[in-house]
Amino acid sequence: MTETLVRKKRFLGMALAAVVAGALAVVSAGPAAAAEKTLTYKGGFPLIGDQTVSVVVKADIPATATAGEPVSVPFSLDVDAGQAAGDGLRLVGATKISGTIESKVNVAISGQSVAIPVELPIPETPVPAEGTLKFTAQGQVDFTIPAGTPAGEATSSVDAAATTHVATDSSLGEFDVELALDPPDQDATLGTTTIG
Repeated sequence: MTETLVRKKRFLGMALAAVVAGALAVVSAGPAAAAEKTLTYKGGFPLIGDQTVSVVVKADIPATATAGEPVSVPFSLDVDAGQAAGDGLRLVGATKISGTIESKVNVAISGQSVAIPVELPIPETPVPAEGTLKFTAQGQVDFTIPAGTPAGEATSSVDAAATTHVATDSSLGEFDVELALDPPDQDATLGTTTIG
């Protein structure tokens, strides 16, 4: 199943800061259900060490889809990296950040699982003068359900790992933060799709 998976990723421009509109179409799929899931991750940051990051995942999960047909799913991640992240960036004189978040959505059906890559841009975001560091990463994931996929209920869930690549205008330059669900037993299910 994984070998036949055809996928592509289309990203909105880095300059877009608005939340992805719910009106974006889900191609060749039935009506979409808006999913919203709040998850907490932990990851190591430069200077400040391990920190807890809160992420609100929003996605339009199609209610139905057809094997062999393309599906487009809008995604949005509202990230609160916390007070310490804001303080650390202010300490080194950073006034703005940008970058990308990479993760996966795992789709399980009939005892099989396919990992669909998700890469979303972080638009240029000002570092606030005080308080927590918050930003929104958003985009769209396009993939094709492989022909021959058995009919049934497919469950989509957020992967337990993510990588955030951050670019700053400070002496820190660019760095990666490897994130993992913390606690690891959180319910990361986004929804189900009936494959016909």
